[in-house]
This record gives sequence, structure tokens and C-alpha cells, in this order.
Amino acid sequence: MKLRKILAVVLAMALLCATFAACGNDAGTSTSSGTTSSTSSSGESKTETASTGDVTLNLRNAMEPTSLNTLLATYAYDFQVINALYECLYELDENDVPQPAAAESVDISEDKLVYTFHLRQDGTWSNGDPVTANDFAFAWQQALTPEVASNYAYMLFFIHNAEPFLKGEVTWEEVGVKVIDDYTLEVTLDNPLPYANNLFSFKTLAPINQKFYEEVGADMYNTDPQYFCTNGAYTMESWNHNSEMVVKKRADYHGADAITVDQINYKIITDVQAGLNSYMSGEIDYTDLTTGDAVQQAEAAGYTVGSMTPGTSFYLMCNTNNEYLSNVNLRRALALSFDKQALIDAVFKNANQPMTGFTPPSVMGANESSFQEARLEAMGELAPATGDLEAAKGYLETALSELGCTVEDLSANLSIDCGDSASTQTEAAFYQEQWRQNLGIEVTINPMQTKQVSENRNNGNFVMSIAGWSPDYNDPMTFLDLWVTGGGNNQTGWGNEEYDSLIEQATNELDVEARQEMFYRCEEILFEEYPILPTYWRADSYSYNTDKIVGGERITTFQTKFFWADVVE
Repeated sequence: MKLRKILAVVLAMALLCATFAACGNDAGTSTSSGTTSSTSSSGESKTETASTGDVTLNLRNAMEPTSLNTLLATYAYDFQVINALYECLYELDENDVPQPAAAESVDISEDKLVYTFHLRQDGTWSNGDPVTANDFAFAWQQALTPEVASNYAYMLFFIHNAEPFLKGEVTWEEVGVKVIDDYTLEVTLDNPLPYANNLFSFKTLAPINQKFYEEVGADMYNTDPQYFCTNGAYTMESWNHNSEMVVKKRADYHGADAITVDQINYKIITDVQAGLNSYMSGEIDYTDLTTGDAVQQAEAAGYTVGSMTPGTSFYLMCNTNNEYLSNVNLRRALALSFDKQALIDAVFKNANQPMTGFTPPSVMGANESSFQEARLEAMGELAPATGDLEAAKGYLETALSELGCTVEDLSANLSIDCGDSASTQTEAAFYQEQWRQNLGIEVTINPMQTKQVSENRNNGNFVMSIAGWSPDYNDPMTFLDLWVTGGGNNQTGWGNEEYDSLIEQATNELDVEARQEMFYRCEEILFEEYPILPTYWRADSYSYNTDKIVGGERITTFQTKFFWADVVE
């Protein structure tokens, strides 16, 4: 029987992790009308596809989204769905390079400060309205409005007067966003930025149909299918909360002819093992393998496993407004009294790496080299991979004296918020046991839905919380500007004047080597004051059904894309 493979790009899915935005991706089952599935003797899912019928892709979403409002979304699994629904001025291509998308073309001034976007005139909203320059200007103004409380408002601070507008120091007319006409948007930056195009592709900067937004109201916008108005390849068809979301291809999307997947079902499966079981039974076509046990199970069943250079930083976020964690010596004691390598060996059993700096190895620095590798060569480890128990005990003794408390007081008041998955609770239990054995402190574990973990951090209602961050763009700034005082995603309550000054200087610095030295010092400060307790860099492993996803996978730190294959006679 002769087989013909028809290839087309499916969609981009954010690779952020199920913590903050910039973290983790999962994809899932593909089915089509007239399709039957079976499992081969090697354990690989086999699918026979008829030559006619709509194509449906089933993906795993590891959590109920915290929000699908582009202004409020912060988690990877929020953006995984948002990526299918909204299109920015730029989108990443197969090489992670931003290319004009909602914009047909862009003129950039010689000094790299003024971007003039010419929007494509065939861009439409799912309600039939044209996509205009005002839709972008309105969305950005909302993101910078304090009442909206966008955690990612700082992503727009590269625009002239954006931060002063958020602070109420200037009017919107003084911000560097000008609507020239319906299809022309002029944006003025404060400084030339080599990664400005990446920022224009970030989904907080996606457009919003102002008329629709105001009609449904900010509180209801993007909370249920009838409250969505999208400009991307798909529109929201249904949302059974905590169970499944369904999006359908838009026939009037300007790039519809290149989209062969007609429907995507996002199955909400929180447990990693349950996701792997679904993959191995042929129900889904792609899965993350976040533990060595999962990797071994997949390989034993005959599946091919891929992996990436570590691109996500995981840590315990400390509430420095807490009575006890306000003490830097207690934070140092906690940070140095557990063995990060032992954590990886006991809990993950995979290629994760102990975090001995903050920015992960996959992020590039000056001269197209890994930032972290260059920092390690220049400065060495900022903290030992196996901990330093002697130093930790000394810090604890100092902390108890400064706080005027006992170990029993700490045991009664210290806790860790974590997600409700088995793997996350096992991780929390590791810290709990290390601190019990090494410091005599009994820490309480608070498992809960990830959405509640997020709400607790936003409200400052936590002591410690397991968290992580993956990059929004390929530059150390996407990690290090997290911790500026009062930053939208800095929920530690910590601030440091020197740190803030270094980030501001690095934003304006054109000398790449001098800029990198500033980032080195930022990492030093984080490891001196420990507003977060560094744990590990995650090395993502994954497996996908190579019978159906062909033509070369696009799985990177910054996005995941597949080529889709219909197999017909």
C-alpha cells in the first residue's frame, strides 16, 4: 500500500512550566473522524486515518487555567491555550525568531527606537470585526492600568513612558504608543533592545477588541466561551471547568489554509503519571516526562524519549514579609541545609541539574554563549550543589538569636505551599525531611490546587511556596528582572536597591560585556539574600508519537511546535 504524508504546521504551544508564565508544556491525543487507534507490539500508538474528515488534536493541560485573559494570565498552561486563540504583532518561527504576524510589515528607525507596524488588512476578530491598531493600543493601556493588576505589566516597560504611566506620573497621550490610522501603529522605545521583537510577540501584548471587552465587562472577559473574541487561528468552543476546553479553527483566520487541525481538545489532567498512562494507552500523542521513572517507563515500552538543555529554574519562594522569613540568616540556613543533588537523585531521577546560579544554562548571554556557563567560568558556583550543613547551622543559630525565638517556634509557623500532584508533594516532603534531620525544624506541607497556590502568592498569604520560572525570551533579563522591588511577579516582598539599580543599568547598557557583568552581580545578590531558596534547573524530557507527528519536531525552551501528518492511501 502506498502512503502519502501531508504535512502542515499545527500550532505553537508555550513552553513555560506549570508554575509562573514562562514554564512547561504538554500536548496530547490526536484523533480524526473515521479514525481508529490501536497499540503496536512495541507499545507505540498506531493510528489509521481515513482520507476525509476533520482533524482533532487532544492535548493535556496540567491544570485548570488561572486565567485566559491575556492581561491576567501568568502560568504556562494558561498560555498554552492562549497561543491558539490570539495573535501578536510578531510570532516565533521554527527557529525561535520573531516574524511579523498580525503585522504585515514593520519599519524600524535607524536608531532602533521607533517601530512603525503596518497591520495586515485581512486580520479579523472572531466576531467579524477587523483587527486594528487601536486593538493593540487599548490592550496595552489596560495592561498598564493599576486597577487591572496585570502581573506582566512590566513587560511593556521597554515602551517610552510605560512605567511612568503605570505609576500615574504621565497621561496615556505621553506614552510611546500612537495609533496613526486603523492599520498603522507607531511604538517608541526608551532604549534600543535586541530582544524587542520577542517582547512584541509575548501574549500580554496581544490585542483586545475594545468594544467587545467593554460590552462583556472586565470581570467576565474570557471566563466562558461566550465571553471570548479572538484574533488567532482558533476560537473558544466550550469550557467545562476543571475538565476540558475545546477550541475550533476559525475559517476566516487569515492563515486558515495552513492550519489542518480543525479542533483542539485540552484535557485537564493534573497528575504526571496519569498523563503518561494516557500517552502509553494511545489517548494522547505527546507528553512531558518530568521524572526518571517516567522516562524509564516510556523507554521500556518502546517509545523514543527526547530531552533539552535545562531551561527552567525551580525554587522555594519565601514570603520575606513573614515574621520569621524576614530574617536573612534564617533564609540562608534553610537554603544551605538541603542537598540539591540528593533531591534530584531521590525525587526526579533524571537529568535535572542542581541550581548553582539562577538563570538556567539554555539562556544565552553575551557573544552567543550560554550565560550560566560563562558566569560559572567567571565566578564559580554561588551555592554548593550538595548544601553546606555546617554553615547552615551557624546561620540558624544567628537567626534564632536575632529573632528571639526557638526551633519549636519555627516548627509551629513554617510551611510550604505546593500543588496537589503526587510528584510535587514528594518534592515538598524531601525539603521537610531534610530540615527535620539537619536543623530540627518540622515544616508543615500544604498541598492544594495550583490555582490556589497562585492566589496565595498573589495575596501574600503564604510562608514558602514551590515555584519555578521559564523564559519569556532568550535573554537573562527575563529571569533577573523578576526580583526588582515591587515587580509584578515578585511575590516575595523582597527588594534591594543595588539590585534594582543594576537591572535599570542593564536595561540601558549597550555594551554586552558590561551588561553581563551587571547580571553576574544580580545573581550574587540573590544568593546572598535568598528571597528564594534555589533548588534545581529542570531538564525537560518528552516523548511523542512519531507515527503521527513527522517532519521534524520543534521542541525548544521557548516553544513547542509539531508537524502534523495525515496518512492516507
